[in-house]
Order: sequence, then structure tokens, then C-alpha cells
Amino acid sequence: MTSRHATEPLALSLAGIADPRGSGSILDTGRVSGIKLADDGTASAVLAVDGLPAAAARALETEIITRLRQVPGVARVRIIQTSERHVSGPTADANGLASVRHVVAVASGKGGVGKSTVAANLALALRRRGLAVGLLDADIHGPSAHILLGIRTRATATSDRRLIPVAAHGLKVLGMGLMADPDRAVAWRGPMISGAMVQMGPGADWGQLDVLIVDMPPGTGDIQITLAQKLRPAGVVLVTTPQALAVADARRAAALFRQLDVPVLGTIANMARIDAPGGKLLHPFGKADAPKLEAALGAPLVAALPLDPAVTAASDQGTPLATGPVAETLAGVAARLWEELEARRA
Repeated sequence: MTSRHATEPLALSLAGIADPRGSGSILDTGRVSGIKLADDGTASAVLAVDGLPAAAARALETEIITRLRQVPGVARVRIIQTSERHVSGPTADANGLASVRHVVAVASGKGGVGKSTVAANLALALRRRGLAVGLLDADIHGPSAHILLGIRTRATATSDRRLIPVAAHGLKVLGMGLMADPDRAVAWRGPMISGAMVQMGPGADWGQLDVLIVDMPPGTGDIQITLAQKLRPAGVVLVTTPQALAVADARRAAALFRQLDVPVLGTIANMARIDAPGGKLLHPFGKADAPKLEAALGAPLVAALPLDPAVTAASDQGTPLATGPVAETLAGVAARLWEELEARRA
């Protein structure tokens, strides 16, 4: 766990580095932020390279790495470069998505509907079909893929600073939960978030993939627009509960994606029922009325998933279920999704 006491020596080591384009140190101007020291000895920081020529950015990064390596307890250093307009350095031109056949976004428009659980389990369902699948957890402020998949290691990088996804359950996985301290909030603003998304998306070393599932953050704002423009998904799968409030947010998300020319491939109604003892069905968020949902969202209802305590327990333990109502239903969704993706590509 990173503590303030642990990070103070890191900050002190950088306090004497002047900002090349500001008055004061790189800490005073906010040029460097997000300084952390992980339990494994990895020191990390975010370097904003706005306004710096590529050579100056590289020189500054080298100086930061040199200073941090001199701090007792630091075994290795990882620097994430961000910019309002682009990511500087070798990752800027590296398109790690060039070998990805299909990028599919999973979105909801709001939090609390189980979107991340559905995204992770949909990725696993595609993997069980024998496909090469990646999962990008694009929720900067509330990453959860590492928890759902039981990942306890951190992402590494190539010699030219391209992030390498972590392997878990046959998936390639990347997200802020594999990079930042899990016990600290990531207080980043829009430009920095955009830069991080470039590094974790086209700037990462995804290799050959049939499908990359992108777990989108909730909302319909700048970060969603940036992700759609940078990742260029072949389509989006909406996740909602049958509740009118959730459907209203999903409807706004659908409208945004259509404005960005991203087709809505289908809707999944999550937590649509509880299979109670004796065959009784309970509907805590209302019934999943297919015609009503399809009319509201302009996309077919491809699945109505139950609220299953077994899935909750498996997710908390990081051991996703391969059997049961949710896994079996998503297996059918995966088959249908792959067929439609291939048909659209043809």
C-alpha cells in the first residue's frame, strides 16, 4: 500500500528539477503528478509533456527516472507521458490496435448496472469460443477488471514504453487497476485521461486479437467521445437494468454513439430477475419488456440476465463462472456477436 510517508522521498527527489516551460519545479507547475511507490518497489509518476519538443520530453523523463532510482526502496521506475493533444515519444505512432480484428465497446451511460461484470464475462464467453480476446478497462476512476479477474500483478512495458497487457483466464487485460495504487483515487483531468487512454489503447502492445472488449466508463461526456475516436469500435453493446432510470441513461449513451457513427449492436438487460426457490421469478428492477426496451434504445434485446448470487461471489473472488445461467446466456450472446461482427466486416 502506498502511503504519504512512502511517497515523500520520491517527491523530494524531483523538487529540484525545473520545468522547461514554467516558473518553478516540475512539481510546482503540475508537470509531474500521481507520484506513487508500490509494494513491489515500482515508483510511478505521470509526466505531462504539453508544449515540450520530443527531445526535451525524453530528456526530462530520463532525468526523472534517474532521480527516482536513487531513492532507497525503489527497484524500478515507470513513467506515463500524457498530453492534451497527443502522447509523446514512441507510443504516439505505435498502433497496437492494428492487429485487432474487432473492437467492441460495452457501455451503460450510468454506473451501478453491472456493466463491468457483463463486459468481463462477455470477453470470457468469446474466449471460450476459441477466439483471441482482450479486455480494456477504460474506467479510469473506477477500474474493476483486475478485481473481477483476480489479477494481482501489474502491467509492464516494452523497451520503447509500450504497455504490455496482463494475461488472465486466457484474456489479455489492461486498465488503470493494473497500473495505479488500488487504494488511491486517480484524480486526473480530461487531457491526462485522454493521454492515458491512448497509451492503454493504440499505444499498448495488444498483439493479434480477434476481439478487444472495451469496458467504457459511465457517462456521455468528453472521455466517451475521446475513446470512440481513438479506439474506433466496430459497435457498442449497451448494458442496463429494466428500471426506467437506467434505461433513460442508456438511451442517452445510445444517442451519443450513433452521433459518433458507432452502431449499437444490442442491449443486455442485467439483473432482470431473481430465480427464487420454487420456480418463482422476482423482478427487483421491473420486468425486462423486450419491445419496450428495443423501442427505447433502438437495438435488439439480446439477453436478460438474472441477478445471481453465485456470480457476485465469483466476481469478488476473481474466479469467473464458466457455467450457470449468466455464463450460458452470455455464451449465446458471444456467438451472435461474433457472427454479426464478421458479417459487418465482410
